Amino acid sequence: MAISLHLGMQQTQRLSMTPQLRQAIEILQLNQIDLKKYIEDEVEKNPLLELVNRNAETVYSKAEFSAPTGIAKNDFDLIDLIRADSSLLDHLSDQIFLMTAADDVQKIALSLIGELDDNGYLDAPVFELADRLSVKTKDIELALKLVQACEPTGIGARNLKECLKLQLLENNRFDPVIEKVLDNLPLIAKNDMAGLAEIIGEELPETAEILAEIRRLNPRPASDFTLSPISEIRPDISVKRGDFGVMRVELVSSSLPKILINHEYAAEITAQGGDAQLFARDCSQSAHWLIKALDQRAQTILKAATAIIQHQHAFFEQGPSAMLPLTLREIADSIDVHESTVSRVTNGKYLICDRGTFELKHFFVSKIRSIDRKSEFSSMEIRLRIKSLIDEENHKKTLSDDRIVNILREDGVDIARRTIAKYREAMSIPSSVQRRKIYLAN
Repeated sequence: MAISLHLGMQQTQRLSMTPQLRQAIEILQLNQIDLKKYIEDEVEKNPLLELVNRNAETVYSKAEFSAPTGIAKNDFDLIDLIRADSSLLDHLSDQIFLMTAADDVQKIALSLIGELDDNGYLDAPVFELADRLSVKTKDIELALKLVQACEPTGIGARNLKECLKLQLLENNRFDPVIEKVLDNLPLIAKNDMAGLAEIIGEELPETAEILAEIRRLNPRPASDFTLSPISEIRPDISVKRGDFGVMRVELVSSSLPKILINHEYAAEITAQGGDAQLFARDCSQSAHWLIKALDQRAQTILKAATAIIQHQHAFFEQGPSAMLPLTLREIADSIDVHESTVSRVTNGKYLICDRGTFELKHFFVSKIRSIDRKSEFSSMEIRLRIKSLIDEENHKKTLSDDRIVNILREDGVDIARRTIAKYREAMSIPSSVQRRKIYLAN
């Protein structure tokens, strides 16, 4: 077969990260405190913008809220891809956009980077992420490989061992001996050199060298990108009980300054012509883009929150045990956006109601099928059931995870032992053996 060269044309579509898109993305992911500072900084840079402080609490209610002039109700194109942490998420998303992968896998990867904790770890179990994103676990695993291929190396690891392993693989230093060392991380923490040397079959000097190499690795790959912890929470959404039991959903904006464009000053600058006219035009465009992005943020948060509250209405009436299974896709379909948008718009946004203050992500609950496959249970309901069983257990005969599985299966819940262990650990409940020791000690 002869090898030849030829020229061809191919038409493709790709997202262009314009400055306006980046601004909309950044504004949408900011919480109330950071958004206020962002607005104040923009006003300092743009002489056409003016701040108007709000003297009284102002809210946009669902019934009164309407789209700004020139913006369609479903005009969410500027915020379909957003990030939850201003530097880390931008850094990772830029890399994922350049990777060769199926579009669906790329979108899942963009959702996963929004789930990373401050250290860069992915704490949520794969099966739970798959349920929330309404995809298969194998798709989550493919997307996770994209995330773990990003810099800094070690990002997207599910635990410390995997984080260190990824960095060693990158340096071509991972081998069976190193693997044995990583299997015994508690010995490293205790600095038990002799015990570790015996396990891996190496002399003390070689063992010391291996430990020194491991300690040079970064156990917190996202540490350089982590923002300062939020010292104060200001809710974006207020839920109040109205007449006839109807929940009134409102967007709280009392802490946000209102911005206006000084058209008279803009006209004065424009009249000077030349560079002054160009400067006024740029400032005017920037101001309009900022106002449009703020309006879009308000619309998206309000629509997503309203859809969530409508679905989880029973929570506000009866409490956590009444929460229903809810996925990102269900909310995304109801407000006509992509689920990645919902994932980011609910991150760091809080809701205040009679029962307390909750992050919007709190209301997304995975589902567990019944044994007969005719019904389903929410993971929140099952977690509370597990906690109740353990609270009422016989202190002399604590319930093992296997025993809890059998009890729940008798009630028709199709659940695996590993899921029980995950939920128990998430609630900081010790194992049955540890609980028995605690009971005996007391």
